[in-house]
Amino acid sequence: MFLLIFDRTRRRLAGNHHRNQRSAPLVTAPAVGRPDTVGGFIPDFRDGTAMTDGPTASPTAQRNWTVLVLGLALASFLSAAITAGTQPDSSPVIGATALGFGFVALTVVSRTAVPGLFDALSAAWDEHRRATWAATGLFAFGVLLGIALLLAGVNLLDLLAELLQEGLAPDSGPGSEQGQLELDLTASFFIQNNSVPFLLAIGGALSLGLLTAFIMVANGIIVGNVGAAVGELVGVEFIVAGLVPHGIFELPALFIAAGVGFRLVTRFGERVLGSREAFLTRPYLARTAALVGFAWLLLVLAAVVEAYVTPALLEMLFAEQVQQPGPVPTTP
Repeated sequence: MFLLIFDRTRRRLAGNHHRNQRSAPLVTAPAVGRPDTVGGFIPDFRDGTAMTDGPTASPTAQRNWTVLVLGLALASFLSAAITAGTQPDSSPVIGATALGFGFVALTVVSRTAVPGLFDALSAAWDEHRRATWAATGLFAFGVLLGIALLLAGVNLLDLLAELLQEGLAPDSGPGSEQGQLELDLTASFFIQNNSVPFLLAIGGALSLGLLTAFIMVANGIIVGNVGAAVGELVGVEFIVAGLVPHGIFELPALFIAAGVGFRLVTRFGERVLGSREAFLTRPYLARTAALVGFAWLLLVLAAVVEAYVTPALLEMLFAEQVQQPGPVPTTP
């Protein structure tokens, strides 16, 4: 009887095994090459492969990034409105408006065609957050160092103003220097000017982060020294009004760029020490490229604000200081 029970049990188990094989879902073969390396498949924001090599997205990523991007769109539209009331040329108004619609389109695309985009941005920010805060700390150290240099008698304001005027109007006479200076201080000028340290901060990874650190400290020194010097001339309120409107966009963009540069160095170190299988992976490159692109859009918005909104705000709040004869105080 035990043999009969054993035989029936064996037959039942064998039948279940065949049925499970017939009903089992088809499992596709993995892509050629390791999926987390540059030689593997190309990550797609839509299927989450841009986050397979690093931190996962925050549960509230869609909501948080949607609010942030729509807020940037609103800031762009407000900048366009202010520019329309202060600039006779319609080109900057069109540019600021297009930037605002670009942010709106980014939100729409992230919820339709590329639903994983904001998740990838969230994961990229989480990975670069510590490095970005380290860059912020270096910039703050530079600000304190710049103030200390001013207290020691080193004033970079005169030197910076002289270099700026020579670079923008080398052939202009005394009567046309200010007009040429105003003509060249457009959004395009600030985009070109700020894109240089932005790209160098990322490329500074090739110097093992030394160039990136130097850029952060040097910019901090300039802002601290020149800001304190201008503050002595016209007051702290002038500095706040002259820096905060565009600084809230420009500085985070530079910090993110520096954070990417520092993170590249740490990933390389992890690969050398053996704690990471690959230095660069397609998922990392995909989400980091999205973060860098977002940071550059911040830089563009900062340029629009610095060129057209900040001067209008200073003109409204500090008309006497701006219109008085002699050297006009400039913000760093």
